[in-house]
Amino acid sequence: MKYYFFAFGVFILIALSACKQDGKSNGNPLDETNASTLSGYWVSIDFCSRAGKAGSILKTINGRNKPYAYAFTFDGGNPDSVTCYNGFETWKMHVTYRKDTLEIKNAKGDRSIYLVYDPATNKDLTLFDGTSGSTQIDRFTLSKAKVKNGYSAFRTAINSSMMAGNFESTGKGAGPVRFGAEGNMTGYKDYDRYELCAGGDCFVLKDMDVISLRNSKKEDAEQMFGFRFSSKKDSLFLYNLINQNPEEKGAYVTGDIAQTFLRKNSK
Repeated sequence: MKYYFFAFGVFILIALSACKQDGKSNGNPLDETNASTLSGYWVSIDFCSRAGKAGSILKTINGRNKPYAYAFTFDGGNPDSVTCYNGFETWKMHVTYRKDTLEIKNAKGDRSIYLVYDPATNKDLTLFDGTSGSTQIDRFTLSKAKVKNGYSAFRTAINSSMMAGNFESTGKGAGPVRFGAEGNMTGYKDYDRYELCAGGDCFVLKDMDVISLRNSKKEDAEQMFGFRFSSKKDSLFLYNLINQNPEEKGAYVTGDIAQTFLRKNSK
């Protein structure tokens, strides 16, 4: 409770500070230097860290820890807007610069959210979201991944936090398997790509995370599995999914274990 009162106080101070700026800094003209400094893909590293510790994206979301967006893209050529990603949607929002604070107006209804940054270090953005009553604070970091958009940058970060590393598969088809941070995998049966469900229609289970495996060389060679980690995150279990009613969306339950993986090292 003390944390929320503190966070809310910080949020109010940011808002008041923004209001006190003079007319020139009240959003027009934009600070082009700051906009250029922010150019790139910013990923919610706090969310990725929480999901990695929990071994579950679904648990992290259900714990009310999902940020306004998983990633932001800033383009120095279009400094008055930011592209947002939440796992299954992409949208653009108008952004206003006030010194070290960015305001995204009407982020949720008629309410704004705020991003605070330090152009001197250019390492972190801190998101203050007070649109739901209490203020949620999330730290974003500039991605170094060589990808094409913010969504892919988030995918790389969440994969690195949760899945990336070397495993040993057991049972049928046993052998070494590697899950790469870029979503590639080697050594596992008929699949060479994976994607963790982070939002949208792929959440077909209420109590377990979902992973999609596919073969990049074959069309329609994609299969969804439920997955969970052991309490120490040293074992990974994939579960077959059973669609109880193909005509009803989300009518899935877990079946037997399809594969067990034992982690060999952290990365």
